[in-house]
Amino acid sequence: MKIIKQILVSIILLLPALPLAANDLPVNYFYERGALLDIIDNIGDDKGTGYYQYPADKRMRRGTFDIKRFSVYEEGSVVVFEIQMRNYIMRDWPDTRKSEDQGFVANLWDIYVDIDGIAESGYRMALPGRDVSFSDQNGWEKVIMISPLSELDVFSILRDKTEELEFQDQVEDIVYPDYVRVQRDKVIIKISRLKLPGLSERSGFQCLSMGYKRIISPNRLLNRDVKAFATQDDFGGGHDTYGDPPIIDMIVPENEDQYKLLRNFKSEPYRENIRYAEIPFVFKGGLRTSPGLVKTPVQNPVEPVPAPVVNQPVVTKPVNKPARVKPVEPTVVETPGFLPLEPVTRPEDLGFQPMPKAPEGFVPIKPVKKKK
Repeated sequence: MKIIKQILVSIILLLPALPLAANDLPVNYFYERGALLDIIDNIGDDKGTGYYQYPADKRMRRGTFDIKRFSVYEEGSVVVFEIQMRNYIMRDWPDTRKSEDQGFVANLWDIYVDIDGIAESGYRMALPGRDVSFSDQNGWEKVIMISPLSELDVFSILRDKTEELEFQDQVEDIVYPDYVRVQRDKVIIKISRLKLPGLSERSGFQCLSMGYKRIISPNRLLNRDVKAFATQDDFGGGHDTYGDPPIIDMIVPENEDQYKLLRNFKSEPYRENIRYAEIPFVFKGGLRTSPGLVKTPVQNPVEPVPAPVVNQPVVTKPVNKPARVKPVEPTVVETPGFLPLEPVTRPEDLGFQPMPKAPEGFVPIKPVKKKK
């Protein structure tokens, strides 16, 4: 009997992430079915890259950071996010019975939203301390931080983290939940739709599960780190250099391997040399690409069948050709070419000319007629 139970447990752990049947879709406050995203995650994959071990703190049992189901749906003007974990969410520490403002103590979640679903849009890098970027040239426009701290405390921490100038550009796009409630193994987050303008069925999501620790440094933003060996506070199975993504579990598209995605990084002693792991968004139906961008195959147009040719008698009509007009040849005036000027004869050019000879003999004077 014990062997049979072990076999059943092994089969359950190996079940792949499958989209839910229509009857299993979440029902909202208005008894409406349907969701922007509803996906079941593998159980037992809370190992990050496949090698991570839980911290040595025995209060955190295996399954504390294991995502089981992630859903996004609308209730009127409110967007609801539901994160279901494998174990009950720790409401307080067992030894001290101390809790935090939001009613839980160990978990930290990031929900990244690719609102438009368009490549080369939004922020490629995740928040500081996550050490991952997003693949397929996609980026996030809004991110929701769900931590045990109150909104006021988180706001003050983010504003004071000024050593990274690029992060200050992202602060305006960090969304604070309007409502957080823990129900056994679920955390329910409600946010006004006005804080997520443009959200639609073409939007993509990514939910990261991490360990919470109130530490702020270049390598941490309220998250537990990953070391080579597990400590009381940090996870083990990584490197003592920089670059190990402190993500213990996340949602993945259909037929994708979480371990393979998170394992594709290069840890280095200097942060500028890190090669970051790239993770995808998950769109409706468990797709890796936005449904609004899926191109339908273009069918070749059907050529029309030509109509049969009917032989008809050829009717010839006399063609009245216009009378041909003889073109008028242009009149060409012939010129003799260069015409020299006639020389001008001047008196000085003739030389000495004698005076005319005076008449000889008596020359009578002509009489002058007087006027009467």
